[in-house]
Amino acid sequence: MAQQTKVNAAEKSKARAEKKAEKRAETEKLYQEVMAEYAEEAPAPVEKPKSGNKVLKRIGLVLFILLNAAVIYFTASSEFSKKAPAPVHFSFTNVLFLLGGVLCLVIVLGCETVKYMMMMRHLGEKVSFRHALSTAALGKYYDCITPSGAGGQPFQIYYLHSNGYSDGAASAMPLSGFFTMQFGFVILCLFAFIFGNGAMNATGQTGIKITAYFGAIAYTIVPVMIIISGVAPKIAMRIVAFFVRIGAFLHLVKKPNHTIMKSVRSLNNYSVNIKRITKDKGLLVKLLLLSTLFQLAMCSMPFFAVRTFGGGLGYFDALFMCIFIQSAISLIPTPGNSGAAEGSFYIVFSSLGTAGTFWAMLIWRFLCYYSFIVIGVLIYGWNAIVKLREKHRAKKQQEKAE
Repeated sequence: MAQQTKVNAAEKSKARAEKKAEKRAETEKLYQEVMAEYAEEAPAPVEKPKSGNKVLKRIGLVLFILLNAAVIYFTASSEFSKKAPAPVHFSFTNVLFLLGGVLCLVIVLGCETVKYMMMMRHLGEKVSFRHALSTAALGKYYDCITPSGAGGQPFQIYYLHSNGYSDGAASAMPLSGFFTMQFGFVILCLFAFIFGNGAMNATGQTGIKITAYFGAIAYTIVPVMIIISGVAPKIAMRIVAFFVRIGAFLHLVKKPNHTIMKSVRSLNNYSVNIKRITKDKGLLVKLLLLSTLFQLAMCSMPFFAVRTFGGGLGYFDALFMCIFIQSAISLIPTPGNSGAAEGSFYIVFSSLGTAGTFWAMLIWRFLCYYSFIVIGVLIYGWNAIVKLREKHRAKKQQEKAE
């Protein structure tokens, strides 16, 4: 009996080993197919990102506006129903704090603009302040108006290509910018998770705190997978295949092999383009520092917004709470995390009894979100005027030549 049990156990172990070997062979075959197609395929022409179904886009815009209006109404009624709103008296100090918030916005755009100018120089492309600023601002504009901020990089690639930058450079710069931006925020998250637990504990918002940990993990997944894809592509393939097959088992993925191939090709594309920038270690460090400063300026805005309306919150407390909030709402797929951002800000900061929380929330949201939409529209208008001038100048030169 004991001997039979040992035989059965050995057979089961052998069957499991054979099954694993089959899966590894299947993954290896799939990897070779992906690599063969990736090597043979000609680069696709850079096209303007499609706007999608116009009816669905309009419905989404209406829902987006209604969501923002509902959240603003809820937060206003929550604050003003408790007590009559105190009149806001602006002193010179209040104005200085407001200007501090505006300075954060300038730093954000400045960091991104400098990043693009550095990458342009490194890749041997024309260095243009106008194109660098437009790429930075319009990227944020599309991040703000598309679900999960998915529209920024595709539009930046199209914009750079349409303004004379090579296909490789037009792809490498936005993808490298995204890569370093993700890591910049992860650096701040680690800092906040180590030193900022006291600030979050004071608010009593355990749910936001726990969600922030998951948000930080989500932030790291893509950059880490890009690194693994560049260093050990077969391991990246196996990781992707593992999670896709789990999704297929749960009936969340319909075509697992197609999904695996598509995911691996995307990772390879990111890795190849980013290597053009990151092979210069000095440049990589500078880009990471600028990205971290960008994220620090973004997360410093709540401090200046709260202090503008008389709140007594300390800088690091406000910074840590904002990092936790930003990390938590990163899982929300609405454009600019709308709804979740306003609600989370109000819940966390009002729990401390901060004065003028509603107005501070509006100022903060304008600085970190709506301002990019306004700036994007202005830059669109300015670029249109510049193009008209260039066409007019070219037409005059042609007439003189004739």
